[in-house]
Amino acid sequence: MLEPVEVAINAALIARAQAFATAQGIAISLPNIAFTPPTAGQNVKWLRATFLPAPTSTLPVGSGSDRYYGILQLDVFHGQGAGEYAPGRIASAVIEYFDRGTAMTKDGFTVRVSRRPSRGPMIVADGWAQIPITINYEGFATA
Repeated sequence: MLEPVEVAINAALIARAQAFATAQGIAISLPNIAFTPPTAGQNVKWLRATFLPAPTSTLPVGSGSDRYYGILQLDVFHGQGAGEYAPGRIASAVIEYFDRGTAMTKDGFTVRVSRRPSRGPMIVADGWAQIPITINYEGFATA
């Protein structure tokens, strides 16, 4: 069954995030799927994926295309006490894995990373150091 374009975008982005997590041996929390974060510890790490679509825009008259864009946010969580470099290295690896121009396809629809992902400031709370990474995406579909 072919997924609607909005679902295909989400699925393509999440599949790439899962592939990254699997390759790195890091657990990942996915939207609306039960997940129990590990107990915080100095060498414990995990990721959280959040899909944040923006309103669809219609391209100029005659093109018949819609522009789909938004953000996939991946948060790196690393147990407190490891310093900023350990979670920073993971964040940098995410940025490289989703570099500008990276294309993902699902059910015939291709979505691309529209600009180099950006790293936010580290947030420390509840035993975790968290670094958010913002991944901007864009895709076009003919109506």
